[in-house]
Amino acid sequence: MRISPKDPEWTAPKTGWDWRDDNVLLASAWLAELVQRRTWHQRLEATRDRFLAAKESWARGNPVPFYDPADTAAWYVFQANAYAADRLNWVPEEAVRMVPTFTRIGEELTTLLSIGGAEDRAARLMNADRSQPDGGLFELLVALAYRRDGWNTVFVPERPGVAKTHDLNVSKGRQRWAVECKRMDRSSYDARERTRGQVLAQPVHRLSLEAYRSIYMQVAYDAELSAIPDDYLARHASDYLNGVGPNYWRDGHGIGTIREIDWSLAHRVLAKDEVYYGSSRMIELLIGQYDHDFAHSMAGKWRPSLSRPFWADMVYHASVIGWRNQSREAIRQKARHFRSTVAKAAAQLPKDRPGVVHVGVESWAGGTAVGVRHFRNKLEMLDFDPGDTRLRWVYGEYVAPEVTTRSDESWAIEETSASYRVGRHGTREPLPYHMLLTPEIKINRGVHWDPASQYPLDRS
Repeated sequence: MRISPKDPEWTAPKTGWDWRDDNVLLASAWLAELVQRRTWHQRLEATRDRFLAAKESWARGNPVPFYDPADTAAWYVFQANAYAADRLNWVPEEAVRMVPTFTRIGEELTTLLSIGGAEDRAARLMNADRSQPDGGLFELLVALAYRRDGWNTVFVPERPGVAKTHDLNVSKGRQRWAVECKRMDRSSYDARERTRGQVLAQPVHRLSLEAYRSIYMQVAYDAELSAIPDDYLARHASDYLNGVGPNYWRDGHGIGTIREIDWSLAHRVLAKDEVYYGSSRMIELLIGQYDHDFAHSMAGKWRPSLSRPFWADMVYHASVIGWRNQSREAIRQKARHFRSTVAKAAAQLPKDRPGVVHVGVESWAGGTAVGVRHFRNKLEMLDFDPGDTRLRWVYGEYVAPEVTTRSDESWAIEETSASYRVGRHGTREPLPYHMLLTPEIKINRGVHWDPASQYPLDRS
């Protein structure tokens, strides 16, 4: 994972914002065409109205959700268009999750349309599956990866109410494989951990505001966050703010530091620029650098820009908590979730051909945690029992979106495709050295969480 550039004191240009991303626009236009026109107009209008209402609420200092999760697909298209056309309604931390996928689909739409059943799968994610479109988008990316590698690729028609089916049949020469795709969703252990991290941070924000002192707290937990007392961070913050506690601690729950925020960098930049409130760039200006290995929680008092309500032109008070979980149990739980996901996928594989499972993992965790998780996943697959299926290989498709802090990027991601042999056999893996989002010509050997092999994807 990357940290901030050496010199974070840059400001955005005042001109040059009239660019377009035609690949993203092509992908979003294709997906929109798969919805009945009148229905789509109503859905997109509802998404826009809700977003504009949220925008007004944010301008009054009251952050609210941007969209209705029941129609996440419409939100994705809305954000993709906002990013690719005019940036007026662009939400960076949301757009970074879908723009890389839309970019790949737009670049290879002709190829995608040549895959049997691909358009039907895309139509389903835009309609029946619109509350959870990530799974369908992931399947389209996997199908493209096989087709790029020369495999004849076909989506398997669903048989609802009759039998569970796998996602793809692929063949090359005499080789035939069944492919099942599972994208680990945001309701996973990671998401629950992230929510718990915010709960632990909230009392610190309240204490900081009551004392009207801007502070930065950094914590490395040594236990599952569910086992951390609700007032754990608050007690350390209270002692520090009252002058009776140190700015450093180490105990059975973890290790942490507290310091005052140095406003000099933020004030110099905000005197000339507007910055998206709560973004990685804002946090970078407050604490000096942004380390993507940490999750962050931020609160503050700020003045919205008149022209862009999500952007701040002044921040009066702020508190930032950066944290990561390095406990063995947390890592074990994440590996267990990976194993259970593979088990569900294996149950959908047929018995007449070897099978492979692709598991999509969107990770906002730190490099060390992801690296250990990868190692645990590899061990889990060595003794995994595929039952009466012919599961031979599992691919972990790890993607780390970055709400970038660099002056020359509008988005960036880091991606690793890791192959795990299931049990002991001599069957070669079907898709070595592939990527879903990164052009294969840019592949580096290694993993994105190792600084020695970093190659972030940036096409902006």
